[in-house]
Amino acid sequence: MNTRIATVNISINNQNISRDIVPFLTGFSYTDNLSGEADSAEIQLQDRDGRFRGPWFPTRGDTAVVSIARANWNAGAGVETLPIGTFEIDEIVNSYPPNKAVIKLISIPNNAKIRSVKHSHPWEDVKLSEIAGDIAAEAGMELFYDTEEDPKIKRAEQTEQSALEFLQKQCGDAGLALKVADNKIIIFDEEKYENQKSVLTFRYGASPIESFKGAASIYEIYAACHVKYKHGQKNELIEYTFQAPDKKDGMTLEVNKSVESVEEAEKLAKKSLREKNREEVKVSLSTVGSFLLVAGNVITLEGHGFYDGNYLITRAAHKLGGGYTTDIEARKCLNGY
Repeated sequence: MNTRIATVNISINNQNISRDIVPFLTGFSYTDNLSGEADSAEIQLQDRDGRFRGPWFPTRGDTAVVSIARANWNAGAGVETLPIGTFEIDEIVNSYPPNKAVIKLISIPNNAKIRSVKHSHPWEDVKLSEIAGDIAAEAGMELFYDTEEDPKIKRAEQTEQSALEFLQKQCGDAGLALKVADNKIIIFDEEKYENQKSVLTFRYGASPIESFKGAASIYEIYAACHVKYKHGQKNELIEYTFQAPDKKDGMTLEVNKSVESVEEAEKLAKKSLREKNREEVKVSLSTVGSFLLVAGNVITLEGHGFYDGNYLITRAAHKLGGGYTTDIEARKCLNGY
């Protein structure tokens, strides 16, 4: 039987350094976040001869392209590769004894205009995709707008904010998620991702789970949302109540925000209820390394009692060093909203 092998491939400024650092590599980790946080990675090295604080000391701001490769992992699969993306060297840490070096990478460059430059800009009568497209073009990045929702924004004021801070708020107000990775701005609908087919099922006692933790919250969890708005110009009361399909009893969330129609009120009710309830049931687990376990994918739990069901992965940490493992955090997919 062939031994399972997992390695990391690293190119810095278009130069592959993987073979050069193999004798010094003690570990590698990569954290993939669904939204709200940058992806990150760490290269851990032994540095007995001091080269990583001397002639091989890396330069902050250099670009790194990283992937994980594995062989003999699945029968007949051969060598498989998980592209992780493009990063910037963010921080270098040297320590002793023993002599060690850690190179920290981040998916959003420090010098990117989207992150570092704060300025003011008014936006009027534009769609969210237009704002995102302008910001992406200004930062020299691509836009991946992965949702049919494209709300029209009457007015929004960017006031001494970075473009990333401003865009994050606009997406949040629209009930959409934002991620920046691999030189792309990605805007997506989490509900759409939750409705994807599960990529992997973990069965209690039958799947290679090294550790598991589940948590259920009861604080500010609602069974329904009631939107009520008195429209002055139309001189009418607009109301809509959305009931969560899987909750018969519980509190009703009251929302009083501007809406133009019952259809808008329905969208607002579902979005507001999702914001309150999406963190109700969460799990974390550690298992043998898997390329299927990435943020945005759905997994299934079976035989875990209360925790059975589908879960959206919100964070995945892939770790190499004495083996290959993946730790994930996930939240239970909501039903119907």
